[in-house]
Amino acid sequence: MVRVFLITHQLLSFTFHPDLCAQLIQVQQDPVDLIVSPGTSLKVSCSITGYSTPYLYWYQWTQEAGFTLVFTSLGKGSVNPSEKDRFKSSRPDNLQIVLESDGVGERDSAVWYCAASPHSVPEQLLSCTKTTLTSVAALSQKKKKKNSLRNI
Repeated sequence: MVRVFLITHQLLSFTFHPDLCAQLIQVQQDPVDLIVSPGTSLKVSCSITGYSTPYLYWYQWTQEAGFTLVFTSLGKGSVNPSEKDRFKSSRPDNLQIVLESDGVGERDSAVWYCAASPHSVPEQLLSCTKTTLTSVAALSQKKKKKNSLRNI
């Protein structure tokens, strides 16, 4: 049995509302979780709200390769590439991208992420937000270093 997980994910996104620094694009996948047998076809839709013409993406995550950008769409009717391995993607309208397979194989187990981003961000919003990612290991090292400095 092939286990194909599909999880919603969103990238940095802004809207042009004067009172807000940033507002997220909403990303919804249907279905969110699939478990299928080899040879089974699948179809997953990803719908977007909060921005009228976002760039849309499908990322695949596997334990062996990590994250891989598989499909990119800059607008309705355009997905690059349109097919890869046993998967294909289409964009029927500005706010939806579809992932399909006519038959998954045993090696197709993966986590798929649908992502969206605006194609332009006004300069005044570029400095509004900052996200810092620090690993748990890095935090532990900082804490140990801080504690050892206190003991001096």
